[in-house]
Amino acid sequence: MRKLIFYIVFFIAGITTLQAQRHLTLTEAIDLALKNNESLLQSIADTKIAKEQSAAADAVFMPQIDMAYTAMVTNNPLNSFGFKLNQEIVTQDDFNPTSLNDPGNNQNFATELQLKQPLLNLDALYKRQGARKMAMVKFYSQQYREKYLRFQIKKAYMQIGLAYENEKMMRQVVNMAQSFANRAEAMNDEGLIQTADLLEAKTYLLKTKTQLQEAQSGIANSCDQLSLLMGVNVSEIYTVDKTDKPYKVTISADWNNRSDILAMKEGILATRDNTKANKMSLLPRINGFALYQLNDNHFAEFDANSYMAGISLSWKLFGGTQRIHKIKTSQLSMGKMQNKLNQMQLQAQADYNQATRTYKDLNKEIIQVKSMVSQMEEAWRIQSDRYNQGLASTSDLLRVQSQLAQQKLSLSMTYFKQKVNMAWMQLITGK
Repeated sequence: MRKLIFYIVFFIAGITTLQAQRHLTLTEAIDLALKNNESLLQSIADTKIAKEQSAAADAVFMPQIDMAYTAMVTNNPLNSFGFKLNQEIVTQDDFNPTSLNDPGNNQNFATELQLKQPLLNLDALYKRQGARKMAMVKFYSQQYREKYLRFQIKKAYMQIGLAYENEKMMRQVVNMAQSFANRAEAMNDEGLIQTADLLEAKTYLLKTKTQLQEAQSGIANSCDQLSLLMGVNVSEIYTVDKTDKPYKVTISADWNNRSDILAMKEGILATRDNTKANKMSLLPRINGFALYQLNDNHFAEFDANSYMAGISLSWKLFGGTQRIHKIKTSQLSMGKMQNKLNQMQLQAQADYNQATRTYKDLNKEIIQVKSMVSQMEEAWRIQSDRYNQGLASTSDLLRVQSQLAQQKLSLSMTYFKQKVNMAWMQLITGK
């Protein structure tokens, strides 16, 4: 009766587990990550902000127009007379000394349109170019972040596949251990083996069941990691497609067009433009201006108009040492970024060399591990026959079985490392 209840509970639990699973393709995982990953969304936002800042820098060529409507009242003699001049209502009586000295209250309602047109501001021109290059820096940074996210998704997706392989292998080990424990119990009943051998077989069975539970937890942990990268709920359990085994590829060692390196190059150019802008700030500026006014002594009336236009040349001859220090700071920053670019290129070379060597090593390791698996399978068969004939001990058989399981898991792990290595090579070469 207990066994019946156990199988019923186990069956129901299995159905629940299957219902909680969701099949996910690699393409779907990548699409979800590109849509929901928080780090990528922040990078996209940074790109949009930089683009808007670059567009705002176009003000170096665009006119600025301001409009104002002002209501004023005064008894100041000079301002009162000026109000009347602007309103074009000055009469002979207004020159009377008494009226000039004590004009009483006078009001003015002025509408003013002011135009400012930049003509030649070399520092602003270079700042505009620098802003555009900074927008490209953010764009390339976003591209690299997206490619790196794709690599992370591939690795996490393959990690789930490896976890399922591990769980599948451990189920086989548990089944083998269970069969062996049953056989050991029967042989103990017949007096063919000692009780200590039976206990050893049962202990090994319990150990494999624990390892199976850990393998099942490994599936859930791997799914959670993938969910985090995709920016979705972490409670789902995914089933994945079986990825192909490693294949021979040739990837050229060219990383000059890698997005993160392009971002650094654009950053250097942006810093160079900022340095030029700081230098150009030592030169004069030329700007045009125009002013159009409407004046009246009554609200919302516009009787008198006037205008003024001109060109101004302004030159800040001395502003302390602030601008000199800005130029030196920009030059030092550019040198620092150039050093960082050199370091990135050297690191890219080292990463490529290491990945290439790892690729070759793993190819050899796969061949060796496959051979070892074949040998351990044969050793298991021989030891099993010897055990049935009473020629091998329980410890010998369990040792061979454990080694066989380890070699099979090692083969799956080697395939996994090979596929991850290939994805990494694609990333570091900008493919």
